[in-house]
Amino acid sequence: MSQLKNEIAPALLPAVISALIVCVVRFFTIPWSIWKGAALRLADMRHQDEAEKQTSDRTEFPVFDWLRTAWDGLIFLSWFVGVLISLMTFFTVAFSHFGSIIGGLSAMIGVLITTYFSVIGMSLAKEALIIILSIALNVERLSKDNRN
Repeated sequence: MSQLKNEIAPALLPAVISALIVCVVRFFTIPWSIWKGAALRLADMRHQDEAEKQTSDRTEFPVFDWLRTAWDGLIFLSWFVGVLISLMTFFTVAFSHFGSIIGGLSAMIGVLITTYFSVIGMSLAKEALIIILSIALNVERLSKDNRN
């Protein structure tokens, strides 16, 4: 028992710190990395060479391929749309008949926070789509290999 205690005790504090970093800090920074990744993938699409474009045009699943790319566009645009919606919310609440500036600001901040974290759900849906797409593409490759 004391040997087990001697092994666990030194590792306990680093484990707690790592758990807090992963569960708390990463939760607040992951939307930024998701959004930045979508922006970078969209920018890289402009520099894609012709061979890659022709390969994506020949797939039997062009809708899945398009949807995967369009999802990055939705993730990228979501924050801009969220800012517009938050501004509209502010003016709607703040200048309504019974509204106030404080109420408008709190509604605006609520929309901004929701928009910031919404990319996590959007990315999760995209990842599920990618899993389906990769399964479909692997089946397509296997069927081509069996024909040859």
